[in-house]
Amino acid sequence: MSPARARAPDAPIIASMSTVDADELHRLSTDEYHRLIEAGAFEDFPRIELIDGLLLRMIPRTREHENAVAWLAQRLMFGVDQERFEVRIAGSLTLEGSEPEPDLAVIPRAAPRPYHPATAALVVEVAVSSLKRDLQRTPALYARAAVGEYWVVDVEGRRIIVHRAPRGGSYTAVLDVRAGARIAPAPAGLPELDVDELLRAANV
Repeated sequence: MSPARARAPDAPIIASMSTVDADELHRLSTDEYHRLIEAGAFEDFPRIELIDGLLLRMIPRTREHENAVAWLAQRLMFGVDQERFEVRIAGSLTLEGSEPEPDLAVIPRAAPRPYHPATAALVVEVAVSSLKRDLQRTPALYARAAVGEYWVVDVEGRRIIVHRAPRGGSYTAVLDVRAGARIAPAPAGLPELDVDELLRAANV
């Protein structure tokens, strides 16, 4: 019998993600995700969230991100109709196959709550290093959940990308609101916010 041939040192041991078809992945349901959380499966993990059935690492928060969230939270909490809405900071939403944790959400008090609230009048993500994810992957999640309005605050780009009018799993209106403008969240009846004031607060 001939001796076993040694494997070349650079031969792959496991397949890379580029060689795995999407249908080979096991996507978690929200029920499976909750059971894992309750069993303590993620206690030693970095911060994660469930997006389209997959576990994604949450991007660390910068000083500018925290400053912008604090400024927005104060104005939303003082401006919202407390009888109709509540404001949540970094709270979870239970959507179909996803459980994102947006920076801010204005939740109707009558919203369905299969675990966490299942929709929102307004969701805000402050993007400092997460812009690609917030603009490419996340809008469809919120549109499918009938989130009335979705904002991405692009601190470096000095703008707010406003998604409105969800229909058929996407937003039919997307506005690029630049520094110098004012913007009001339509679904929640909140007062106008000054984009310049928000950007100054982020960069304190």
